[in-house]
Amino acid sequence: MSAAAKPLSTDALADQTSTHRAAYWELAQRIASSEIFARSEFLPKFLLYICDRQLSGRTHEITEQQIGERVFGRPAGYSPGEDNIVRNYAGQLRKRLEVYYERVGKGDAVCISIPRGGYVPVFQPRNPIGESSPTNTGPVEPLPVEAKPVEPLSFTPAATFPAATSSNRHWLMFALGVGVCTLVFAAALLAYRAQAHATRYSTSHPLWSSLFSSNQDTFIVPADSGLGILQNLTEEPAALADYANGKYLSSVKLREMDDANLDDLRTQRYTSIADLAITARLARLPEVIPNRFVMRYARDLRMDDLRNGNAILLGAIHTDPWVNLLQQNLNFQFVCEKHVNECRIVNLHPAPGEHQTYASPATDPSQQTFAVIAFIPNLSRSGHLLLIGGLNMAGTQAAADMLLDSESIQPILQSARRPDGSLQPFELLVETSSLGAEALPSRIIAARYGP
Repeated sequence: MSAAAKPLSTDALADQTSTHRAAYWELAQRIASSEIFARSEFLPKFLLYICDRQLSGRTHEITEQQIGERVFGRPAGYSPGEDNIVRNYAGQLRKRLEVYYERVGKGDAVCISIPRGGYVPVFQPRNPIGESSPTNTGPVEPLPVEAKPVEPLSFTPAATFPAATSSNRHWLMFALGVGVCTLVFAAALLAYRAQAHATRYSTSHPLWSSLFSSNQDTFIVPADSGLGILQNLTEEPAALADYANGKYLSSVKLREMDDANLDDLRTQRYTSIADLAITARLARLPEVIPNRFVMRYARDLRMDDLRNGNAILLGAIHTDPWVNLLQQNLNFQFVCEKHVNECRIVNLHPAPGEHQTYASPATDPSQQTFAVIAFIPNLSRSGHLLLIGGLNMAGTQAAADMLLDSESIQPILQSARRPDGSLQPFELLVETSSLGAEALPSRIIAARYGP
């Protein structure tokens, strides 16, 4: 957005016509149908819903509760405090809008943004729409309602409905009839969705039920970020055996660093904020058995933990050498050079259309990156292990977001389900882009099922 761009003033809004509303609505539709949004099922609906409510002056309907029910099909009266899908997608929507204006919408006259702390969109013209050029001094206020409100599942802006005149009275009667039928259909559809979601939420999640059980501990293992820093500075990779017995951490040397700072990296337990956020989300899953939920730092993990319990490992191989042990029989494997930023994912047996190597190009403006999700038996085949690992923090975050989104992971679980309802092992290769260190919505580009 240009530095000179300012929101429309409140006074200028008084002169806005339906043409202006139509222009804003067309912009929202164009963004929602762009390639930046095309891969997501819910983000276009999310954007169109809040833009429609703002442009029709119904900002009181732009709440987390109503977005959850009307956009994401959550049952009426669901608890946003327990189900944070709207907040998660709102963050993704803000990032996706930034990417749109960086790539596709550089020449757009108007920017749509969603200020943090709420979900009401703001339209900020770079250049005035139409012939007039009002003074831009303040934020866009909700536009006044000029016609019949739109039906909740429809995203046709209210401003496109004609005014009630004698020349179109018959058309209005027809439109009202269609509107009543649509409302009846929408009510039935919402009731069906509520029942379907209530049924789905009442049954346990097959993946999390496999990983959390009352007779086994489940270890959540965040990445060892301090180890990653040490390997990056020394260019000495840590072998799993030396890492597990403490030899690497006690013997590593670095001339450019004083002993106090070096000992800090050797002894302190550093991890990423992304891994902590994932751990917190895992801890809130309804399938968790509290007295069996154990957070274990990578340096404290032992072979018996992976042999006798369930475990979820976060991060890539350069921040957790235990990944070496898990990936020995996987198709998608991490390979790192001396520098931690030189890691890549190798596809041992590429299928048609797949590549043999996936890496994050340093010169890629979209910061494309990749991650691996692997669900496999534990070392004694008495439980399960889950690897959620990316080439960087954004990759790990994207993989976790996909796993924790029931809509995204449902097709995978269906493909992995055995006739008896249990899950067979599976591997997923995930592609995403990052904005800073945060992941944008992702997609699965390759999958493997079975041993």
